[in-house]
Amino acid sequence: MRRLAFYISLISIIIFQGCSKDSETQEEVLVPVKIYEVKPETLVRYINLNGTITAGKDQVVFSKISERINKIYVKAGERVSENQKIAEQYNAILVQAFDAAKANAENAAAQLELARQNYDRIKRLFDQNAISQQQFEQVSTQLKAAVSGHEAAEAQLKQAGEQLENSIIKAPFGGIAASVFVEENQMLPAGQPVAQIIDPSVMKSKVRVSGKDIPFIKKGQDVVVTIPLVEDKTYRGRINSIDQAVDPLSKTMEAEILIQNADAGVKSGMQGDFLIAVNSVNDAFVVPENALLSQTEVKINRETGNQESVKKYFLFVVKDGRALLKEVSVGLSSDSRIQVTKGVNLSDMVIVVGNNIVREGQKVTIIEN
Repeated sequence: MRRLAFYISLISIIIFQGCSKDSETQEEVLVPVKIYEVKPETLVRYINLNGTITAGKDQVVFSKISERINKIYVKAGERVSENQKIAEQYNAILVQAFDAAKANAENAAAQLELARQNYDRIKRLFDQNAISQQQFEQVSTQLKAAVSGHEAAEAQLKQAGEQLENSIIKAPFGGIAASVFVEENQMLPAGQPVAQIIDPSVMKSKVRVSGKDIPFIKKGQDVVVTIPLVEDKTYRGRINSIDQAVDPLSKTMEAEILIQNADAGVKSGMQGDFLIAVNSVNDAFVVPENALLSQTEVKINRETGNQESVKKYFLFVVKDGRALLKEVSVGLSSDSRIQVTKGVNLSDMVIVVGNNIVREGQKVTIIEN
């Protein structure tokens, strides 16, 4: 009896498990997915370049003599005008030399004027045969000596003036003193930087363009400029110049971009991102790039006999609550979006999340974003 009861219990368990498996088979698993509804859009492809922003005019002024800094006239950030004094080195000896050269030049000018007057008077007498040839030649020689003496004195004055001028550091153009590198009473050798002067009215950047993008850019092209350190703002730019030679090492070409509406927020030394529109499509069917699945096939070219790789693209759409796999053709891509030129229709619900786990014909449930 015990053995009979055991067999009856075992048969009951087997029957129960069989019913459970049938129940699980009948309940189809729903795959949760997110979808993107296809609609006409304008898609623009940009070249994204980056570079350091500098002022349209940016110049470091240097010391020209070896002497200590006697006076600084501007502070960093202050506006300066053309030829305004930035700093002055100790120049008392140079001032004395200039004053002496100036006095010498004035004396030489007076001597020259006196010699000319004497020459004119003697020449009139000579023309009247009132004096000898020898007397006239003596006066002529004196005039020539006075002219030479005046020229030498003027040259010395000019040299003394240049030496004195070299002790005064001036702004080469109007703008802003971006940096001042020296302090008063600091001993400064010749050829050392004193200040950096910039003109922020026009800001620019030199960018490197890769070989594949070179055919798409041209002088005068509009540029959208964004600066990471200046949030929530874009600027207008324009390509001002393009090099005519490609760098043999980097295989890139340099282009200069002017920022046309720069404001106080744009500083020299900041990094900028520069977007150049090179192609656009209106009324395109666009999907996120992550919606696409790709497959590469290797085929034999019958004419050449060579192997060729052919890349195919697929995506899933939801139709009647189930996943339907479609092969598509693609076109322009930009900013993680891609144009589908063939294979989808208006209002198709393309699976963008869950497309890597769903299978053809599988039932899905759409979840909200």
